[in-house]
Amino acid sequence: MGRATPNEKTDQTRNHRTFRQISRQTCHRKLYGISENQVQVKTKFALPIEIIRTDRKKTASIEINDTQIKIIVPKKLSEPAIEKLIAEKSMWIKKKVKIQLERTPQKPKEYVNGESFSYLGRNYRLKIVKTNTNETKLKNGYLCVPVAKDLKPKEQKSLIRSNLSKWYETHALNSLQEKTRRYASVMNVAPHSVRVKDYKSRWGSCSVSGEISYNWKIVMAPHRIVDYVVVHELAHLLEHNHSAKYWKHVENVFDDYIDRRSWLKANGHKLIV
Repeated sequence: MGRATPNEKTDQTRNHRTFRQISRQTCHRKLYGISENQVQVKTKFALPIEIIRTDRKKTASIEINDTQIKIIVPKKLSEPAIEKLIAEKSMWIKKKVKIQLERTPQKPKEYVNGESFSYLGRNYRLKIVKTNTNETKLKNGYLCVPVAKDLKPKEQKSLIRSNLSKWYETHALNSLQEKTRRYASVMNVAPHSVRVKDYKSRWGSCSVSGEISYNWKIVMAPHRIVDYVVVHELAHLLEHNHSAKYWKHVENVFDDYIDRRSWLKANGHKLIV
């Protein structure tokens, strides 16, 4: 790695101070009986940082949305190690926060007849079906979602969203498992498992043990974008980083991966249910 620029050094110094604030706040939470596994503090990043300690993580990860920065770390990770992580990732965090804050807010779904929902790049209209069955179907260009009769508007919207989410999750798993098998064969890799999750700020992850998880909302994107995400995660089985060597593995499959990645950065926030 090259030497840090003056701006990067300043960022790192500020983040060291920021983490000392977090450490003090952790102590205060201990004194007042507040959970020490979650600490939130305002920072220079324009969004608050929340440090979350968990037994379920073996490595640290950073998630950024339009309201906060989540730094999820193993429960026993030392404060100096977290401080170092924040300092080293400061420029990356600033870049991601800037992207989040510059995005045009996506209009929330209304869950009414005729509303458009995408699946693998195609738009389908919502059709609310008053019935006692509970099976959501894709039929004749419509996403037919069952709802019980005589529901209040708020209850109906909640049920429609729940049923749609379940439908997308099921179809996402099937589609992503098939795509993962296909591209794993092309790249000569073998993931340990494939599953879907409801991630807030990432499209997928690949653990060091070969467990691949995808954000189920990615199946709302066109096929070529879904394929890119699959190859992106599979490439981590060859290089568990984002080095030049890693991107070469991606490029060997898709020489236009930069265009696909750019589409996802520009349009990913529109993929909502």
